[in-house]
Amino acid sequence: MIDENKVPTLSQKAIPAMGALHKPVSNRNDMWILLWSLFLGGVNIHIAGREPVLLYFDVVLVFWLIYSVFWKGRLIGFSDWILRLGVFCLLMETLSALVNYHDMYKSLAAIKVLGCGLVVYAIARRTPPSPLMLSLWGAVAGILLLINFQAVQFGEYNGEGGLKDVIGIELGRSNYVASILLLLIPIAIAAVSLHKGATRWVCVGCGMFMLAGLVTTMSRGAMLAVVLAAIASLPLMYRAGLHVKHLLPMLGLIAVVAFLLPAELLRANAAFIAYRLENADETRPQLMKGAWESFTENPVLGVGPGQVGNAIASHMMVPTYDPQHMNAHNLVLDALAENGLPAGFALLTMVGIILYRAFMIAALQPSALSVGLWVAFLAAVIHNMVEASFEGQQFQVIFWAVAGMVEARHNHLVVAIKPSA
Repeated sequence: MIDENKVPTLSQKAIPAMGALHKPVSNRNDMWILLWSLFLGGVNIHIAGREPVLLYFDVVLVFWLIYSVFWKGRLIGFSDWILRLGVFCLLMETLSALVNYHDMYKSLAAIKVLGCGLVVYAIARRTPPSPLMLSLWGAVAGILLLINFQAVQFGEYNGEGGLKDVIGIELGRSNYVASILLLLIPIAIAAVSLHKGATRWVCVGCGMFMLAGLVTTMSRGAMLAVVLAAIASLPLMYRAGLHVKHLLPMLGLIAVVAFLLPAELLRANAAFIAYRLENADETRPQLMKGAWESFTENPVLGVGPGQVGNAIASHMMVPTYDPQHMNAHNLVLDALAENGLPAGFALLTMVGIILYRAFMIAALQPSALSVGLWVAFLAAVIHNMVEASFEGQQFQVIFWAVAGMVEARHNHLVVAIKPSA
């Protein structure tokens, strides 16, 4: 496998600073309890005739913040442009919710999603999660998906598309969980080069379980996004030390996963792909058109956080989905339609900054983990052009936790470059 320790650094002066990237970060257990609480799901609470879901993650996060502030004396700083832009988005979303007074509970829930994501990012940039931690977390998600498939494959559903719709775990439905797994698979592959002995094989196993979980979701968009991101990153992978001799074991492990997966799952994937090739999804262009028209009618404040489904439905002759779960299946259109141009552009800028920093790290300090982070975010952005995963809290928690890893490495890179300039 690739040995990250043999990758050339920026300069001899930069070696100590860059070496800090591979040392264990104290208090990484802080992220463990937050990430693992996502698997617990939530509980319905009764408020004014409504039954919103309170995630156990929300409760854990509140107690963690109280413990961090009052016991450890650690406050969340806003010295980063992403956090500043995030606060601006929250303020604009609040204003939009007040102006577009339709469903305040739903708007507050949408605002909470971004707020929790920003808090996780603020934590992760100080104590980033380790690649091994994320690999184990993703492996559990993959295992749960496989168990769920075994439970629902003999149930009642309408064709392969119906089977895909009933696959899901506490994290969410199939496509949504796929968007999370594609963020973690490149990191698990990179983690193989960071460890030796038994831990390396643990990372290999985690990657295989996540790959199996991705296949279980039957998400063509997620699989294609990972492939496209990997192909686009081949020059960076080569600079990081990837050669043909490394590809053969990887292809062998993929073959082992395919051999061990249930034959019914592989047949369902093949049938679903064949069906979609013969019957194009004509609904998504209508959803995107409805989102764009909603934005042009409300260009400054948007239709309100969490209200894009009803807005899109009003532009369709016969809505094909429940407006409560309807979206544009596109990050750009969803952000602009819900939040308007100022907040929508700020949110997209936040994502762009993370993507840019991930690329700069991979380009200036090519290593297995640096390139893995770049591939992960590139795949996530590609997938969010056809799937609106960003509106979900579980996805945002993982997205911003991994973004914290990028920010931590970026800060070390800046420190390493300055002395050598």
